[in-house]
Amino acid sequence: MIVAGSAVGRARVRSCRHEEIVEQAMRVYGARTKAAAVRAAMEEGVRLRLRRELFDALDDGEFDDVFAEIRSQTGPRNPDGSLKREDGASAA
Repeated sequence: MIVAGSAVGRARVRSCRHEEIVEQAMRVYGARTKAAAVRAAMEEGVRLRLRRELFDALDDGEFDDVFAEIRSQTGPRNPDGSLKREDGASAA
């Protein structure tokens, strides 16, 4: 007998919801097994989270000076091989 609100009853409800989510994941990812569906969903979740963290870091300016040295040494060049600058001067 399951008593409403009991730990066993809640576990069965959670299990049922988990099964529904896994079935949806199997459909969405075209997975043939529950394990493959869960793995695909976890991988996508991690990729999305890492992408969000990267864009948050970019928005916060954490990468503003990371490539400054490379940018200062690259770009269009004059015939003598020196870098062209916006003001028309050559960089050494």
